[in-house]
Amino acid sequence: MSTVLHWATLIAYVAGGLVSIAYLGKQRAGLYRMGLAVLWVGFGLHSAALAAAWAQDGMLPAANLRQSLDLFSWAIMGAALVVNLRLDLKIMGAVAGPLCALMLLAASVLPKVQGVTSPAFKSLWIVAHVLAIMAGYGLLALTFLGGVLYLLQDHALRAKKLGPVFQRLPSLGRLDSLSHTSLVAGFLLMTIGLITGAVYAQMTLGSYWRWDPKEVWALITWLLYAALLHTRLVQGWRGRRGAWLALAAFAVLVFTFLGAGLLFPGYHSFASLAGFGGATP
Repeated sequence: MSTVLHWATLIAYVAGGLVSIAYLGKQRAGLYRMGLAVLWVGFGLHSAALAAAWAQDGMLPAANLRQSLDLFSWAIMGAALVVNLRLDLKIMGAVAGPLCALMLLAASVLPKVQGVTSPAFKSLWIVAHVLAIMAGYGLLALTFLGGVLYLLQDHALRAKKLGPVFQRLPSLGRLDSLSHTSLVAGFLLMTIGLITGAVYAQMTLGSYWRWDPKEVWALITWLLYAALLHTRLVQGWRGRRGAWLALAAFAVLVFTFLGAGLLFPGYHSFASLAGFGGATP
């Protein structure tokens, strides 16, 4: 059941992304609404697939790299659709659709392995920890995308080479609003995720902090985003400086999510079981 829903989701994300890209070229409102509707359908299918896998395994599907990529894709699409309700950025579907489809495709080619099955990983604390962290990562991915689009648009404006694609990008102000909105919400959720993870570690392992490599990199990531939020709110670092810092912070986030889980041994390591099995993000 979940496999069928997985591939249906992938098809919907590809279709929604292509229709959204077509809208950028044709500028027809019907194409925008159609692309957005297909992406919402895909997100619904994606949610159903994750729920089916959860029901089948009896635990949140985030026990290995394959499942974590799947969940990250879901978080990015959910963040993109929800934030778009507030900001109505016409380019969102053209960016989020292909990105999430690629992540799902990457997840589908990874080996299927049995992840952690300990009852400890079925706790509601773990569910809250993983969902908060992944939702935060999804929103912070939008901060990154907003920064990339901001720098592209800013470069085009400075060079005075505005082709048809750049004329269809949102204004610098709206792109900065995207980065700001997703940063605030993403940082809050990431903080909640780290707190719930620490509380559960104390409950099960007897310590809030064990110097696990992924814990260390998660703290580094949190500090970078705290600095980014501080520079925006207190020092007024918006625009290009804020965009570049958002790109640097997201690079560390991706390393925390993938690199720290694959390269370093620990109880969060993706390599703790054969075939990229492992613990939660």
